[in-house]
Order: sequence, then structure tokens, then C-alpha cells
Amino acid sequence: MPEEKKPIWLVNLIAKVNSMAEELGLDDQGLDRFRDFIVTTAKSQYVAGNNAGIYWARHGKNKAAVA
Repeated sequence: MPEEKKPIWLVNLIAKVNSMAEELGLDDQGLDRFRDFIVTTAKSQYVAGNNAGIYWARHGKNKAAVA
């Protein structure tokens, strides 16, 4: 995805990951694995939160609390 099309939160997250990886001295392979882990986790948490929010909006209660 081109930089101008990425959401600002994702651009900021990747910049912070890259900075931290440099501080930790990760090689290119380590950086790729670290970045993939962080971004994948962030996206899955966003989707889970969004799904819970949609459920709440439709039913007026928290899906996690119901389960």
C-alpha cells in the first residue's frame, strides 16, 4: 500500500517500530518479523474492537460481556 494511502496511525506505528528496531540493533530479517508481528497484532485488535463496537451499537450491549 503506498504511503499516502496508509492511515496515519499505521504510518506512525511503523515509524516507531522502525526506530525501536534500530535501537535494538535488529537486522533486516529481524525488523521484518518484528514489524509484521506488531502490525498484524494491531490490525487484529482493531478489527476485534470494531466488531465489538458494531455489536454494541446494534444490540446495546458489549459482545465480550455477553460471551
